[in-house]
Amino acid sequence: MHQGQAVGGRLSRRGSDDIRKVGDSLAAADVTEDRMLVSPMSRCRRSAALLTAALTPADVRGDERLAAENSGYLGGRPGELAAAEANRRGVPIHQLRTPGGESSEDVQSRYARLWEEVCAGPHRTTVLIGHGGDIACLLLRLTGNGFDRCLEYVPGSAGVTWVEVDDNSPRVRLMNVSAANPATRLHTRTVR
Repeated sequence: MHQGQAVGGRLSRRGSDDIRKVGDSLAAADVTEDRMLVSPMSRCRRSAALLTAALTPADVRGDERLAAENSGYLGGRPGELAAAEANRRGVPIHQLRTPGGESSEDVQSRYARLWEEVCAGPHRTTVLIGHGGDIACLLLRLTGNGFDRCLEYVPGSAGVTWVEVDDNSPRVRLMNVSAANPATRLHTRTVR
C-alpha cells in the first residue's frame, strides 16, 4: 500500500522495537544530538518520543517538510495503481503528480531545501525523522543517483543513515543500516 499523507498510521510493534534499538545503539555510541526534526505524521512523532527516551536532544520540533509524500487520491491505495496511472499518462512514476498531490521529484526538492538549511545551520548534529520513500529521495540527491535506483535507497523499519558534512562536503558513514546494530556496519563514502 502506498501510504503517503492519506494514511497517518500508527507505529507498529516492530517499528517501536526497532526505534528503541536505534536509540540504544546511538546512546551507546555516545552520539550527542543538538536537535531533532520530525515529520508531523503520528508514526514519526511516536518514533521521536521513543528516541528522546534514550537520547537527549536540546531541541525537538516538528517540521512539515518531513511529511510523507502527498499522493492525492492514490494515498492509502495499492502501490501498483500509481504505476498504472503513470503509465496511462506516459510519465515516469517519480514525475507522477496527482491533482492536489506531489511527485517524488517534488518531495526530493522539499527534502533538499531542508537539507541545505540543516547544513548551513549552527547545529552540530541534527536527527531527521521522516518516511522511507522520502528519505530515499534525499539519499538519491546526496549520492548523485537517479530515480531508477530509488528502491535501493528505501530504508527498512527504523533504518539509520548517518551523513557527516565537513567543509560543505557530505560523507555517508551509514546508509539504511538495520536498527539492530548500526555501529557494526560503519563505513565512509564521499557523496556530492
